[in-house]
Amino acid sequence: REGNERFAKGPETSVTNFKPEYITALATHGQRPMAAILGCADSRAPIEIMFDVQPGDVFVLRNAGNTLSHAEGSVVGSLEYCVGPL
Repeated sequence: REGNERFAKGPETSVTNFKPEYITALATHGQRPMAAILGCADSRAPIEIMFDVQPGDVFVLRNAGNTLSHAEGSVVGSLEYCVGPL
């Protein structure tokens, strides 16, 4: 919700200005995503910018057609990893 409010206010309030020290902290301490997002593989949909979050805040999975079936083991396995070990 806060990210959406920042996005609506405009770029001057955005946190998507990725800071090098934040990236280093992710490498050192790991990620703790607050949400898993299954999104389109379309590069015109930059999830972190649309949700106004930093890398590591959301776990993004992309696939063509936004479909998820039992036969797509890699996507299901990635979602299970996100909600389990992470």
